[in-house]
Formats: sequence, structure tokens, C-alpha cells
Amino acid sequence: MEEISYICEARELKQYFPIRSDYTVKAVDGVSFGIMPGEVFGLVGETGCGKSTIAKDLCGIYNPTSGEVLYKGRVVSGKAADKEYVERRKKETQIVFQDSAAALNPRMKVEDIVLEPLLIQQGIPDKKAAIEKCVKMLEDVGLGAEHLGKLPGELSGGQRQRVSIARSLMVDPQLIIADEPIASLDISIQAQIINLFKEIQEQRKFAMLFVAHDLSVVRFISDRVGVMYMGKLVETGTTEEVFNAPQHEYTKKLLSSITIPDPRRERARRVV
Repeated sequence: MEEISYICEARELKQYFPIRSDYTVKAVDGVSFGIMPGEVFGLVGETGCGKSTIAKDLCGIYNPTSGEVLYKGRVVSGKAADKEYVERRKKETQIVFQDSAAALNPRMKVEDIVLEPLLIQQGIPDKKAAIEKCVKMLEDVGLGAEHLGKLPGELSGGQRQRVSIARSLMVDPQLIIADEPIASLDISIQAQIINLFKEIQEQRKFAMLFVAHDLSVVRFISDRVGVMYMGKLVETGTTEEVFNAPQHEYTKKLLSSITIPDPRRERARRVV
């Protein structure tokens, strides 16, 4: 069995969006990094820096303008894509979107939403066993059988995001791309969802790209961190390296902006 260094990798990835004949937005501009099997890679930066665009490139929603996306060492983007591995990526990669209200079909019950990936990828020859797996998955994310018949509009924001996570786990993915999954939630619910992600990832050992702009969250959940600025990846390293000894000036500015939950220390904090 061949050894795989990265489960997913970006090489000189570029994603440009032509707006007018004389103006093009360079959302991602020459980004390279890889995600190891079983690790959490945190991608952090300000709004509009290209984080979500990279997430959509890696899972195949966008086709890169140039550069390559690799899955388990094989190219899965552009004309040189390995079709077998493109299909493998589809089956083994799931995404959790930022806005759970938009990510869930408002006319589908929770049962149908969570079962949908199973239905598409494997079919459901045994409905009873599928329902049992669905209930088990909902219980794993803090819900239960009583939610099966509910519509997304009957759930809170935190509950909807838990349904999204349960749906992503139904096919036992090897890579989950979490695109700012807590940005639209209340602070107290954010903490619950982050703890849930960490607990499930440690249990199931899948790799995860965790996109966020909250540095404290990224520090808590990530093994390695990449810092984005204006479409470029300006710094990467282990979580401790980036937070304790930042090298790039932009990273230092980001870290200096973290609010300290102590009024006296906060007043004395120096923002770079």
C-alpha cells in the first residue's frame, strides 16, 4: 500500500473572478499547503481574504483558474484530473457550510436530510438499518430520534448546524471541510459546536480543514495553522509556532487584535 503524505493538497492554487473586461478579482493567488490524514488544519484570516474560496476549490465546487488540487497524491482538478480519484474525493469528502439555514432544504425533514448522502452514494437497501444509523448519528451530535420528523425551520441555529454535521458524518468521510461553521451562531452555541467538532474528530480521526476568522477558536481546535492575507498564504506552521512565535507582520497584527477577557489586561493591551 502506497504511503500518503497529504490526504488533500493545494499546489500554486489560483482562483480569479473576472468582474469586468478591465478588472479581475484575485480571490486566491498562488496558495500551496497540504492537510495530513487525521489532522485539523486551521485556515484563518480576515473576511474576503480567500479562505472560503480555497475550501470550495478543495472540495470541487470551484474549478481553479490555475494550479492543482490533489487528493491522496492524485490530481483532481483541471484537464489532468484523475477521474477515479475525482470520484473518490466526492465519496470521501464532506463540507459543512457557514449558513445552516441555507445549507438545509427547508421542505425536507431531518430524517431525509441526514439520509441523503447515504442514498446518493450507497443507496438504502435496508431502510430500518439506515434509520438506526441516522438516529445514532443525531445522538452523536447532541440531538435525538425526536428530531427526525422536524423541518429545518422548526430548529434553532445550533440544532440546524448539528444536523449539518450529522449529515456530513453519515458516509464516514476521510476529510471534512468546515467553512466558518460557527460564524452565524450565538457565542454560547459557538462553544458547544466547537467542542462537538473537536470531540467527534478525535473519535473518528478524519482530517479537517477548519476555516475561521476567530483566532482563539483556531488555536483551540487546530494542529496546524495557515494565515491568509489578500488571497495569499503568508504563514503556516504548527499551532504553537504560529501563536507563540509569529513571523509575518500580518500574523502579529491579527494576534494583537485578540480580545483579552480581563478588563485590566484588555486596557493595557497594545494593538499592532
